[in-house]
Amino acid sequence: MGIIQQQTIKGTFYSYLGVFVGFVTLNFLQPHALTSEQIGLIGILTSFSQMFAQFSILGFNATGRYFPYFRNRENHHNGYLSLASIVSLVGFTLFSVLIYVFKDQLINQEAQKSTLFSEYFWYLLPLTFFTLIFNVFDLYARMLYDTTTGRILREFTKRLFILMAVLLIFFKLVNFNSFIGIWLLANILPAGIMAMRLINSNEFSLKPNFQFLNKDVRKMLIRICSFAILTGSAPIIVENIDKYMINEKFGLGDTGVYTIAYYFGMVISLPARSLYSIAYTVVSESWKNNDLSNIKNIYEKSCINQLWAALFIFLIIWANVDNIFKLLPPEFERGKYVIFFIGVANVIDSATGINGVIVTTSKHFKYDSLFYLALIGVTIIANLILIPLYGITGAAIAAAITFLAFNLFRYLFILFLYKMQPFTVKSPLLIITAVCIYYLNLLIPPLANFVWDTIIRTGIITTVYLVANHFLHFSTDIRSLLNNYLRKYIP
Repeated sequence: MGIIQQQTIKGTFYSYLGVFVGFVTLNFLQPHALTSEQIGLIGILTSFSQMFAQFSILGFNATGRYFPYFRNRENHHNGYLSLASIVSLVGFTLFSVLIYVFKDQLINQEAQKSTLFSEYFWYLLPLTFFTLIFNVFDLYARMLYDTTTGRILREFTKRLFILMAVLLIFFKLVNFNSFIGIWLLANILPAGIMAMRLINSNEFSLKPNFQFLNKDVRKMLIRICSFAILTGSAPIIVENIDKYMINEKFGLGDTGVYTIAYYFGMVISLPARSLYSIAYTVVSESWKNNDLSNIKNIYEKSCINQLWAALFIFLIIWANVDNIFKLLPPEFERGKYVIFFIGVANVIDSATGINGVIVTTSKHFKYDSLFYLALIGVTIIANLILIPLYGITGAAIAAAITFLAFNLFRYLFILFLYKMQPFTVKSPLLIITAVCIYYLNLLIPPLANFVWDTIIRTGIITTVYLVANHFLHFSTDIRSLLNNYLRKYIP
């Protein structure tokens, strides 16, 4: 088994394990251990640190595609890590000045019902710094063909550390002030572990090599970084701007409710995210061989398979949504329709398949970055209109509009440029079938015990959904997989 395949399997395993740990921590432990405002504080600190770390790297993460020019182990890769660290420190210094100047605007105390954000605002500095350092070390490790260490630390190890911190406050072993310090440490540790990993592999060197940076190299790096400062930051802005705008309008309490509800909706995207990493290599190879028919085939299959999986998870979640809220404190029920619209957003994203992979692996990859830039405007305008009208539900509706607009851009781009149309009559029929199954589920009388109600409801929906797929052949891949499983284990 090749190194890429081994790392993909290992990374995927820990990613799913990390999702499970994160899901339990955020959706079931935090609501009972913390207030909605405290959850909102953690959510806003996390979102801000991710955005600010992305800005602070000053677009240098986009230089990875040109790392082969630097590659030279004997010469410490011509000071690539040192250069990345210097650029990041300059960016972090600029960021620190900016947040000092705009501190009051970021906190917006008028919208807050407590001084919580103001009290812990400066935690942003160490949180952003170590997020930035981790991103730099992870970029460097990936250039050295270690694609799993950073992924495992980010998606599993850090979440495990955070789970430990939440358990301490859940069992009332620490107060919130102590917890937030431990939570900060849990976010810092992965950067230290990443550094130790590089040191142990003899790849860690902060020795600069300014002689290597001749005029042509400097010109190339400046051009790449200038383009990437905006385009590289766009996805992070789009993903996190809603929390900032909710906090700006309503404060940390509503941000906390939104954070919990948002994560339930995000679960729907898991099958699609797993496919993207696998499809990236295959589609890249197909572009190299000019095999457009293979790309089109993968595109078509990804659309129907991802739609099938996304609708199934969405059905299970939405059919049991009232049971879900019985596990949470009453104040979180305000997030019910956040789950619905974030779910719709992820169904839309999944239904359009690997359109993003096709664009980003093609020679027209820069257009995807431009789409993201345009999307910032769509996201901000939609949130500005809908949040005042519908509160946190408005932010979720804005997310659905954003996903629809973005995927429409990509769909039309691929359609007109490469003449690829991935949808068949199966897609609308599958959606209609899923809607019918949901309404059939409403005929099931609710049971007094919500746990048994969830189990029985989920079992009936799963059975009907699989039977419908078997006879209507929506996803032939999933049908074949299930048939092979039945033949193997059921005589």
